[in-house]
Amino acid sequence: MKRKFLFTAVVAAAAFGALPVLADTNECSSLSGDAVLSARTPQVDLYDAPNGKRIKSVDQDKFPKCLAVTQRAPNMMLQVSVDGAVVWVPPHMVNYRLTGKKPAICRNLAMGGNDTKVGATRALGEDCPQKVGAP
Repeated sequence: MKRKFLFTAVVAAAAFGALPVLADTNECSSLSGDAVLSARTPQVDLYDAPNGKRIKSVDQDKFPKCLAVTQRAPNMMLQVSVDGAVVWVPPHMVNYRLTGKKPAICRNLAMGGNDTKVGATRALGEDCPQKVGAP
């Protein structure tokens, strides 16, 4: 019984130790709105557009903290300003804080035209340009 408990404790400690450490959101409390708090991976890739080319990689210790997010892309890329250059960062490489309304999901609604809401798809298509009639 002791052996099983000890094994479970070691596995749990290893699992929790492997989790990424989230940045303290209080250190960026002076920055309101969406923010990139810090780097999450050993290197952060910087892109020229949400679906663009990689410009360069920045080491974790050289990546600035508390950057204001100026724009969010539908693919969740975050636009920030690093050393005066406007770049995009992938969300899986940084610790970030998002506030406010998320971008609308714009696509054709199922089973009918775009002017009819069918089923329990609450808020699907709201804030999107709507075409009246068949899709």
